[in-house]
Formats: sequence, C-alpha cells, structure tokens
Amino acid sequence: MNWNDFNLLKQMDWDTTGARVRFRSRAVLACMMLPFAVNGHSLTLPAPEFDIGNVRVSRKGEAYADEHACIWHGGGSPDEAGYLVEFLADGKYVLHALYAAKEPRPVDILLDGVKVHTGFKDATGGWNTKSARWERQCSVQVKAGTRMVTLRRNGPFPHICAIKIEASEGLSGGASVSRPAPEKRQEILRGTAHDGRLRALRRKILMPDPEAVRRAIRDLEKACPDRYAAVDHLRHLDAFSKEQARMLALLDHGEEPDTVRFDALASGVRAALLANPLLDVDRLLVVRRRIINGRARQATGRELGWVPNNYLNHTDLPGTGYDNEIAVMTGLRSGKPTLKKLFKPDRDTLVRDVCLDFDGQRLLFSGLDRTNRWAIFQIAADGGSLQQLSPADDPDLDFFDACYLPNGKIVLCSNAYYVGVPCLDGKYKVSSLYRLDPATKHLRQLTFDQDHGNDPAVLHDGRVVYQRWEYSDIPHYFARRRMTMNPDGTGQLALYGSNSWFPTAFRFAQPVPGHPSLLAGILSGHHCRGGYGDVGRLALLDPALAGAYPFRYRPTSKEWGEVGQPIAVTPEILPAEKTGFVQLIPGYGKPVAGTVCDAAVTDVYLKQHPSLATHPHPLNEKYFLAAMKPDADSLWGIYLVDVFDNATLIYEEEGTALFEPQLFLPRPRPPVIPDRVNLASKTADVHIADIYSGPGLRGVPRGTVKAIRVFAYHFCYIGKGGFPLIGTESGWDVKRVLGTARVEADGSACFQIPANTPVSLQPLDADGNAVQLMRSWLVGMPGERVSCAGCHEDRRASLPPQRSLAETRHSEPLSPWLGPARPFAFTHEVYPVLERHCIGCHREKQTVGPRSMPCFADPKTAYDTLHPYVRRAGIEGDMALLAPMEYHTSTSRLFQMLEKGHQGVTFASMGGEARARLACWIDLNAPFAGNWAPPVWKGVDPVARRLELAKRFAGVDVNPEAEHATAAEAFRSRTLTGFMKPPPVASVASDGLQAAGFPMDHTAARRLQEACAGRLPSSLDLGNGVVMRLVAVPAGAFVMGRLDGAPDERPRAVVRINKPFAMGVAEVTNDQYARFDPEHDTRYIDMHFMDHVVPGHIANHPDQPAARVSCEEALAFCVWLSKKSGLRVTLPDEAQWEWAARAGTDTPFFYGGADADFGRFANLADSDLRNYRMKWEGASVLQNRFPHPPEMNFPLHDPRFKDNGFVVDYVGQTEANAWGLKDMVGNVSEWTRSSYAAYPYPGAAAQGETRRVVRGGSWADRPADAGASVRRAYQPWQKVFDVGFRVIVEVE
Repeated sequence: MNWNDFNLLKQMDWDTTGARVRFRSRAVLACMMLPFAVNGHSLTLPAPEFDIGNVRVSRKGEAYADEHACIWHGGGSPDEAGYLVEFLADGKYVLHALYAAKEPRPVDILLDGVKVHTGFKDATGGWNTKSARWERQCSVQVKAGTRMVTLRRNGPFPHICAIKIEASEGLSGGASVSRPAPEKRQEILRGTAHDGRLRALRRKILMPDPEAVRRAIRDLEKACPDRYAAVDHLRHLDAFSKEQARMLALLDHGEEPDTVRFDALASGVRAALLANPLLDVDRLLVVRRRIINGRARQATGRELGWVPNNYLNHTDLPGTGYDNEIAVMTGLRSGKPTLKKLFKPDRDTLVRDVCLDFDGQRLLFSGLDRTNRWAIFQIAADGGSLQQLSPADDPDLDFFDACYLPNGKIVLCSNAYYVGVPCLDGKYKVSSLYRLDPATKHLRQLTFDQDHGNDPAVLHDGRVVYQRWEYSDIPHYFARRRMTMNPDGTGQLALYGSNSWFPTAFRFAQPVPGHPSLLAGILSGHHCRGGYGDVGRLALLDPALAGAYPFRYRPTSKEWGEVGQPIAVTPEILPAEKTGFVQLIPGYGKPVAGTVCDAAVTDVYLKQHPSLATHPHPLNEKYFLAAMKPDADSLWGIYLVDVFDNATLIYEEEGTALFEPQLFLPRPRPPVIPDRVNLASKTADVHIADIYSGPGLRGVPRGTVKAIRVFAYHFCYIGKGGFPLIGTESGWDVKRVLGTARVEADGSACFQIPANTPVSLQPLDADGNAVQLMRSWLVGMPGERVSCAGCHEDRRASLPPQRSLAETRHSEPLSPWLGPARPFAFTHEVYPVLERHCIGCHREKQTVGPRSMPCFADPKTAYDTLHPYVRRAGIEGDMALLAPMEYHTSTSRLFQMLEKGHQGVTFASMGGEARARLACWIDLNAPFAGNWAPPVWKGVDPVARRLELAKRFAGVDVNPEAEHATAAEAFRSRTLTGFMKPPPVASVASDGLQAAGFPMDHTAARRLQEACAGRLPSSLDLGNGVVMRLVAVPAGAFVMGRLDGAPDERPRAVVRINKPFAMGVAEVTNDQYARFDPEHDTRYIDMHFMDHVVPGHIANHPDQPAARVSCEEALAFCVWLSKKSGLRVTLPDEAQWEWAARAGTDTPFFYGGADADFGRFANLADSDLRNYRMKWEGASVLQNRFPHPPEMNFPLHDPRFKDNGFVVDYVGQTEANAWGLKDMVGNVSEWTRSSYAAYPYPGAAAQGETRRVVRGGSWADRPADAGASVRRAYQPWQKVFDVGFRVIVEVE
C-alpha cells in the first residue's frame, strides 16, 4: 500500500490527541481482500477497511500477511484506525478482534472519541497473521446512530486483521449493526474534512502567539537596543493581532476566511523573530537527510538515522541506506535559505554527530568506515582533508559520538570495553568514553561503567559532561545521570540525577553561552514508542540549583492505577530552585513537572504538545537553534526557539529532514585542564574527610562505622548477561570483594583502590554489617586522589577546613577479606559455613509451608531455599537515597534467628568468620554466581578479548573469571571438616506460671475495660481536623512470654500492669505523623524482578501506618503530642504492649494459635504474598503481580490463608480484639520504649546494649514469625521498612 493512496483528513471532533489522521479514497476501499460480513446482529470488518487512519496496510501475501490482510505501524504516532458503524438500536454491543502479536501491545478502543476500553493485551505467538486469533475485547452501551469506532495506540499497533461487532442478546427489532452505505460514509467524511479544515485553520491562526512574540521583542529591545528595530516590529505585531482576532471571529461563525492578509502579516511576525542579532552570522552547519518513498513527514527512528530507544547506541543503526550530507545554510532570514553541500560520503552511509572545533577550522562526525564499523572522521572547514581518526585495525570495535577537547584531543564513545547491556542479556555492546590523541593515535579508556556512556560535550570550565546509564540495584528505565569529569578522566562526579527518578533521559546536553551552569538538552524516554530515542522535549537544566528532582508523591489510593495500562506518575511539582529544571520549551512561566514515565515522549510530551525537538544548539540562555517537528504532519526543519514559547521556522525542505544545527563560526575555547594521571601507577587513593557528613549516614551516631568494605563490579560480557544468572533478586552484576579499609575515630579514611576499576564502598559497623549501601560506583584514574566530604554528600559541598586523622598518614592498601581479592560466589563463601554448622539438620528435602525448612544438600539447593530468609535490595529498589540500615542484616530473618539462637546454633557458636561471610553475602544482595563463563561470541572469546583490550587501553591486567576458577578449584579440593554438631537444646518444660484472672474470655475482658474507660481519654486532637482514636486498656496481671516461642521469649514471668492506660486503636498513620513532621515520607515497599515503572508498592498513603520512623522519632512525636494535648503521651513498654495485644488471651494471637486462620484479624504474610514478581508487559505499563515458583517459598509466607491486604494496608482494616485494638499483630511491627534485655521480664540490658524492642510482626511475617510475644531488636535511631508505632496515654 502506497502512502499516495491516502488523503489528508484534518483533525476530527473525536480526535483529542492532536495527531493527524487520514481517510480512505474509493480506490483504496475497492482493493480490500476481505469483504465485510453482516448477519443483522453482527458486523465483521476487515481491519484494512478503515475510514480514517495513519497505519500501513498489508494485503495477503505482503509483509506479515501470510494468512490475512492486516494493518500495522505506519510510522506516525499514535497509530490509529477508525471505522464508521451504523448502530440501529440502543443497547449493549460486544467487540471482538482478530490480531497477531508476538508481544502484548495494548490498544485503546474509543467510541466517538471517548475511550471505552483498553484491549489487545495478549500475545498470539508471532507477528505474522497466521498466528492471529479472535479475542473478545469489551462490551459497551451504545446509542443508536452512526458512530466512529476507533483503535488507537501510542506506539506500533499489533497486526490487526479484523474487528467484529455483535449485538448482545435481547435487542429488539431486526438488524442491529451494519456498515453505512458508501455514499453516507463519504458524506460524513466530507463534513468531517470541512470541520477539520476549520480546526486546522484555527490552529494555524493561533500558532504565532502575539504575547509570546511580544515578550521576545521586548527582550531583544532591552538586550540589543542599537541592533534591533523593536518599535517597527511591535507596530507590525499589533496589526497582526487585530487580523488574528478578526479571523478567529469568522471561524467562530463557521466561515472559512481567506488568509492572504493574515499570511502576509504572519510573515512579518516571523521576520521580527528572525531579526534576532544572534543570527547575524547567517551561517549554519546542518545535517541534511533525504527520505525516500515520500515519508519525510511520517518517518521516525532508524529511518531518520536516530537511535530508536535509549537503551541502544549507534551500533543498533543500520549505518547504510541513507542519502545524507553535511551542509552549510545561509540566508537564514530570507524565507528561502540556501543549502550548500560541505561533505557527502561516497557511499550511502549515515553521517551524524557533527562537532565543530573551537576555532571553526575543522569538524568531526560519526560514520561507517570501509569495514562497515562506526568510526570518527574529521574534515576541514571547507569540506576537504577527510581522515579517519579512530583506530581502523580492530574489526570488532566501533567508535562514534565524539567531541573536541580544549587541548586538541578528542573524547569519543566506543564499545571496546567489551561489556554487554545487562538488561538485554548482554546481546548489545555497551559504549564507554575514551580519549584519543589524533597526533599520536594514543587511545585511553576514561569510563568503566556498567552501561552506556554517551553524549559527551565540553563545559565552559573545560570539564567533560556526559550521560551515564547505570542500574546497580535500582530501576534501569530511570537510571541515567549527567556526569562530569576532567578531560583526563579524573574527577568523575554526578552533576545531576543521582537518586532521581526524573528525567528518564536528558540527551544532547550542551552548555549555554554566557551562563556558568545552564544546560540545554532533550528530555526523552527509555522505551521510545515510534523510535523517538534521539528526540523529545527541549528543556533547560541548571545543576547549580539542585542535583536531583525530589520525588514526593501524594497518593490518593494504595494502588497506583489500573494494572496492564501505561502509567505516568507526576510527583509534587516544585520550583526550579529545588529541582534544577528551569523550563521546558514550550513552557514559559510554568514549573517543570518531574513526571516519571518510561515511554515519556509518546506517553507524556506528545500528549502535552505535538512538537518534538532534537540536538539543541544554545545561542544564549534564552534563544536556541534546534531541529524541530512542530506537529505530526510537519517536516523536520531548523527552528529558532526561545524561552518565551516561540518556535520560528528558519528552513524546511520537502522530502528531507534537517538535523544538528549549529553556528558555523569559532567559539571561545574553554581552559585546558592539565592531566593529573600517573599512568605508571596501578592504584588510586580515596580520601574520605568524614564519612558521617552528608545524608547517607544521617542520624547514625559517631563511632558506629568501624571500617569500609570495598568491592569491585565485574560486569557481564557481550553475549551473556542478565540478573537471572547472578541469583534470585540479587542484582545485575558479579561483585568482587577487594578488602576493607579502616575508619578513624573522626570518620575519616584514606586507602588505595585499583585504578580504572568501578568500586563500591560499604561502611561497616563493629560486627561487619553494612550500615549503608552504595548502589553505584566510583572510578579512580591511575595516581588520582579521589576525595569526598562524606557519604552521599552534596556534590557542591567543600571539604572540612580541619585536617582529618586519615590525612596524617599515607594512603593504606586494603586489608584482605578472608583471602585474596575474588568474586563473591555463594558456593565458595557461604556453603562451607552451612556444611560446617547447619547441614546436619538440613540435609533432607526442603519443607515449604507455614514452618518451612531449607535444604543444604548441595550449593544450588542451599541457595534456593536459604535466600528467602534474606532481605536485600533486589534488582530494582527505590531510586531514592536509602535510609541508613535500610537493608541491614538485622532486618533479615536469617540473622534474627541466629542472633537469638536456632536449634542451638548461634553466631557465638559459629564464630566471627562464619558471621562475616553471611553478612557479606547479604550486603552484596545475596548473589549465587561469581562468574559469567560467556560463550564464544561471533567467533571471539569475550574473556580473552576483554582482557586484551583492558591491557591495551586501560593498563588493567585483572581477570575475575580466572580468580573465580581458582576459588572454584579450592572449593572442589577442600578438606571437609565435618558437621559441627551444636550442643543439645534442652526441652522447655512447663513452668506452671499462672496469673490471677488470666486468661479471661471476651466478655470478662470487656467488663474489665468498661470499669476503667471513663477515666481515660477516648481521642486526641492533632490539629487540622486530624483525630487519633483511643481505647482503654485496664490494669491486670498476665503471664508474659511464650514457652514454645523463640529463645528470647522465655523464661516467662507473671507481670502486673498496675495502672490502666489509653492506647491508639491503630498504628499512627502517615497523616497523623505529618502533623508533627510534614517532611517524613514512609515511601514504598520494594517490588521484585525488573521493568518497574513506579517506585514500589505504596506505603505513604495518609491512612497507612507511618513506618521508617525510628524509636527516637516516635518518642519525639510523643513529646510533641504531650505538649499539644497536655497529657502524658508515650510509647508502651514491652509489658504494656503484650498485655494490650493479648486482651486477656494466652494464645499466640488474640484470635487463636499459630494455625488459626488470620484472614479477618491480621495482615500477615499470606498466600497472596507469593504473587510478588513483576515482569515486562509493555512500555510504561503498570505491571501485574505474578507468583514466584511454589517450591521457592519466596517471599516467606503462609500458603494456607489469605487476608485482605497485600503489603502494608490502611490501618484498622482488621477485626479488633476484645479491647477494640486493631492491627496489634501484622500490618507493621511496633516500637516499644523498652530496651532489649534477656527474660524473665523485666531483665537488665546487657552492658553496651542500646537496641529497643519492636513487637507484633508485620505484613512481611508469617504467623510462625509473629504474635503477641514475638520480640525483635533494632537500634533506636534505625528506620525499619515495616516498623511503625502506636501511642499510649498514661493518666495518674
């Protein structure tokens, strides 16, 4: 089907997206392969028989149509096809579709422009229509009449063959649905075309906004009073404004006015904007790309020479099949500028990434060399002297995307690192940054990152700014940062985007002339429907204002939205001073919304405004050149755009796309930063002035951190990668433990790391547990001194003026960690601990269920059955900076059991080395594998080739695969020491304890409560209409503890509660806590697996319990509420809490024993918790939850019962105990004010014990791990993901 078969139909009433559609000519309608079928109550329409649309048609036998004709992606966005249907009776109709899809591509179904359903959600097995199958889509209530049924998708359609509409049973009369007669359809479409012309004319008339033009004229008048005729331009603008108003009035009356006078005046407005003195140079460099088959207006992606998605790079482009050239444009204000060829390749190879040197005498570009590999070329300013600068003797390497450095060298991108893209299983090569000296041909690697580095440019101060994509245990769609470094690779720092969800991508960032820190770039997406990887919305970013866009989302529900549907989440919109984003263009006077969206171009920016832009070239902080496409029917042309919302066409050319505009003249050369590397050195020094400085360890008491664990990343190889190879929820990369460094008493440290190696740091407490996780890495160049003020400190922070203790000594080598540096592998590091201390009881087949038991018969089985007892960051945790100890070993069930004692095995009996190995395993995200063992890739051994290139370009001679092989051989040849049987555990005998009046039945408990209720408050007023409900808890005696519980729950004791008190009916909610601390954010509960489009499961709804609140903060809330209420508000002690939770019962739960159905009474780890795994369901799509394999028992849960929650729920959703208290067990655990001490209660805390007791259990706990007597201990300053609190009021 040729595009000439379509005629343009302007926007229709029911088209609300701003996209253009096309209607079908009679000739086209006559050529359909499948006639429509009508049987009175149903109508079957071949999909190619659309009345309006912008999709392609394949007849049977053409592309994809091996069985049925079909419609598919036409190149524009959104894809759309509309069908006129005659509904002869009011009633309910059912729509079915016949389609083929290799992967789900959901399609919106609209009736007269109103969305009624999203369907087409399944995959049928392939794109060819032989795999097509019928699927019921929806039923919809329809009023009789001629209606437009429209299919629409922001992105490529599935391959749709037919739709069928049938009347539901019960409709009266004869035929209920039919196709209108051709004459009627043509009449409707003609009327629609007329209306569309009027709407298009209205858009044209409104396009020059007089107020936006006036703002620009006034600005130019002020900036260039002697070079800009503002008075004349304003007079002309007034005339234009009057004519514009007259034209709009005629349109309001349905008239189609003549536009001759308007066009003449609009031309004058354009002249006023192009009279900008910044264009006086009248000479631009552009890339001119001719588009074949008349598709210049519809082409996207690779067809235009773009990288189609931002997870790819140049090597995914075909590289050939292009008719393009570098050209010089002059006569910018003439209305018909002249384009003169400067350089055109002698083959049909792609030309892009043009960079003019500072003196304007030469320029670089990317293209294909004679071996069809990407290479960097240079030509003189006259177009001659072509030479290939990048190496030409490596047939497996590509070089692209280069820029000049102030010293004459160049920085470029290459895949010579031989790392594969992890999220694509290593199937694509990662691009890293290198420095090339054209004079000597010396090439040196500068970045050593997990994924792509690209878009290098030089800042005004001589540093290099570039984009780095990294996702070490964070959501990979959104993990792109703007980085800076010196031209020699030293000083690599995050400039913008660390711990920030927004933007998804900020491409082609360029420094703005005349401003010290402003950048102009393009906001884009990750998955870019329509191939929009290189394009998006022009934005201005000033990293000097802020280094990240804070994500504070105010949910109205605990659910994000409809699963299976694309989602875009807009957090609290903040001013530029807090986000760094100054403006979108267009977007004058509006703060920038930090909307989090995967396919941001189609799902956000094109919905806001139909324009797209790429490759901005700043002229100053208000005016920019850009390649731009104002709407779906426009060409890609060169525009002058400004912050006042004007976009003025300089030139476009039919059949052509124009890109990469830049002034063709010299520009100021930034200062040359001298090299600071010592290439003879194999190490770099790291100096930390004060590890407690900065938000990373905020609230951690000084003296807590004793050492720093240092590990390196061993990234995946080309041809083999992906997180499933590492373990279960264990991150993307192999982690190689290098050793530890000591931390001085003042928090300073100074130590050596291997140069040119990505390393991560973990501050360790006295027991060797990580207090914080660095989900990123740093790289030191040879001989570099890498300095930082503290842990995640503001990059603008300066080092403290006083000299630290670490500065009084030389930088120290790392202390080895239980042997030489090596990749961490569960088999080598953890399994020997299990053999020694655990296998005697855990050799038999695992038990899955409410009281599971792992099996350690072999390393893989041991890993699969032990890792559910470990809480860790997983593959894609929240992007935000973690609270200290968020994933501390104390939050893992494994450590909780071994701290207390498990069948006689304790950390004390296991020894320090065993504990260190287990702690390291947890802190490294519980990996299994320690190597990749990649296969031969395209005839190349990836291990040997990476090692060879690392030696050549980075001076690195380390082979982690060989280190792993050495450890594996040591494991195989180990001497088995045998199972160390723990001392026998004495059986727990009945203690015979009894308390008067305990236990009591429900009636007796209520009677006891009623006797004291009148003396206690029933509510607390927190202000602003927020009230906390209280109930009375009477005095009394009970037996505290549990004989068959954990060791720290016994010996039991009879405890007397001497005075009644009032207690919160439920945990303190986020809304209630916000009255005290409005900045607190409980945030989210981690999701499993990958492809997350939201930060996690919502935990910060106002009606959910406040969690990640430390005991100290909970007590401070009580002090605040005491002052506000005039009452003594505090946390309960352990005895008060257990007495209240039991409400007179002596069973583990007020509703029964550990085997009781808790569904109505507690939000615990139920059968639904197994459905914790997310997976890819489409770009931007909010994912469903899927089950982990049943034999995995992950997360730990009780498969017998189901409650009403999934993770943390709104408070008070369960049935109350006898005293009216809800959620005492489950939902979140709760702080008490008691110090952790041995029983019998009240015991004395051991010397040095600072932890406080947490009670009850949470949504993450099985009944076996929860209950009225269950105790856990956390530091009073520790913020725990599932720990909240409730208050009591004590009255004299």
